[in-house]
Amino acid sequence: MTVEPMSRQGTKPALGLRLLTVLAALSTAALFIISIPVAAHASALRPLSVTLTFDDGFADELVAQQLLQQYGMRGTFYINSSFIGLPGYMTRAQLADVAAHGHEIGGHTVSHQPLTTLSADEQDRQICQDRNVLLSWGYAVTSFAYPFAEFSATTKTIAQHCGYNSARAVGDLRSPYSCSDCPATETIPPADRFEIRTPDDVESNWTLANLQNLVTRAETTGGWLPLNLHHVCSTGCPAESISPAVLGQFLNWLRPRSSPTIRTTVKTVQQALGGSVQPAVAAVPAPAPGAPGVNTVRNASLETAYAPDPNLPDCFNSAGYGANTTTQTRVTDAHSGTYASRITVSSRTDGDAKLLPRFDLGQCSSSVAQGRTYQASVWYKSDVQVFFTMYKRNALGQWSYWTQSPRMTPAGTWTQATWITPAPPADALAVSFGLTIDSVGTLTTDDYGFADTAVGPAPPGANALTNASLETDGADGFPQCWTGTGFGTNTPVWSRVTDAADGTYAEKLELTAWTDGDAKLIPSWDSANCAPLVTVGSTYTLALSYKSTATTFLTLYRQDAAGNWAYWTQSPYFPVSAAYTTATWTTPAVPAGTRAVTFGLTLDKVGEVTTDRYSMIAN
Repeated sequence: MTVEPMSRQGTKPALGLRLLTVLAALSTAALFIISIPVAAHASALRPLSVTLTFDDGFADELVAQQLLQQYGMRGTFYINSSFIGLPGYMTRAQLADVAAHGHEIGGHTVSHQPLTTLSADEQDRQICQDRNVLLSWGYAVTSFAYPFAEFSATTKTIAQHCGYNSARAVGDLRSPYSCSDCPATETIPPADRFEIRTPDDVESNWTLANLQNLVTRAETTGGWLPLNLHHVCSTGCPAESISPAVLGQFLNWLRPRSSPTIRTTVKTVQQALGGSVQPAVAAVPAPAPGAPGVNTVRNASLETAYAPDPNLPDCFNSAGYGANTTTQTRVTDAHSGTYASRITVSSRTDGDAKLLPRFDLGQCSSSVAQGRTYQASVWYKSDVQVFFTMYKRNALGQWSYWTQSPRMTPAGTWTQATWITPAPPADALAVSFGLTIDSVGTLTTDDYGFADTAVGPAPPGANALTNASLETDGADGFPQCWTGTGFGTNTPVWSRVTDAADGTYAEKLELTAWTDGDAKLIPSWDSANCAPLVTVGSTYTLALSYKSTATTFLTLYRQDAAGNWAYWTQSPYFPVSAAYTTATWTTPAVPAGTRAVTFGLTLDKVGEVTTDRYSMIAN
């Protein structure tokens, strides 16, 4: 059932009702003034609790921690657990120090997603998993805050189900720049503990006088005044910031107001509301990894738009980094269905851009299993080279870069890019991926795929090599799935030439200077895609067409089960040949512990060699 988000501002009554209410209030106030003088501050009958809350776990909030402690106060810090330890956020040790000094640690979801855009299951994972992680770190977690102050009736129910005693919204109390007819304080207890009212977020345009006025106005009625803060920052600050100077002045002004005659005290949310710590509640599990051959990408053909941003497909985000100017649009130039997605990079100094399934806890990202390999695929058109970038999610919900594919050539018509990943790292529970553009140009994509794909050594008699005739261009002058390598002091010059033994293209290597070492063209150093998998104990017949002005030999490398590459063996030398001839050699039996093999015809002296038409066949 879809439930609309709750209002963030107070509902205004009809004009006539408001007028009657005002007149009644004035009449009551007049009677009150005649009988009892009104105090200008909180009193024993109208005590005020002020709570300072800090969202997201930013590292600059540690300044607030020190200021609060300087004035003998404690705050509530709402934490996104997956952000802890990332650049710009508190470390685990810093968060532990905050708690050790008496400040409250509350929950704010795993990764600060707008909850009302998520399914109920994904909301449950975001809220419950965040609380469970914080509990496992040793914190008594009872208080929650909705990211972006977005919630629905479903969200409120889930927050309570996950073990929280309260949930903070934003708004519906009087603020310096809005809601002048709203109440000055929340009640204790609130009318709805899972929709706690507050003034608007404290921002950089708030003055000391603004903060003082909120407190003094609240003291006339008493109750509870929760304040929401984010960054504590002096220069170059986001809008949701307060300067250390203003915060310090406010706390210094606030401290003496806790005297018996004023009765204004600073409390954490837990101190204001009370309640015991509830046990951890298991989150709804993420979807299981897909069966072999099953595409686990949601909205794979990009047909459904993302409601908050119609330029994006639902379940996808735009991503990238660096100094570049990029636009992301949803277009009708589709491979299938009606819609595709287009990225245009109009200027670039560095970095890249891509479209990828959302970094979440399972609603849009694809779960993976250990020891498996996966085929990523995207239909694309592009006027520049592109490549797959892969990201992984760990058990804390943190996303990080994993690996990338070789480059794919520009394509003027719809072309399917495919790449088989290595086995996921040990900490990977889920994966997201995107076809990446990192130069000025345009990339259009559609029909995404990500499926468990059983990959093994090629059967006897089959060529195990990809792009064996070097016809498909790749990056930096090398054929796709191939790369130049070597060692020592020498000067290799690589070129893609049309003097081919087979098809149109071959690869030429020239050593123009040599002191020591060598150079060679090999299938790229990766897993299960370019460098072929092998069977332990089998021998392989290697063959290629070559011509050279110097003697050459085959050098072989092997990859172990951990993914590490090392030198394995080499062949005898092959003679100089002015015309194309075939170099062929059968390897020794593949050693135990070997996963994959790569090899290249090696030049170890001044001269040149041109190669084409490679094969690697199991015997």
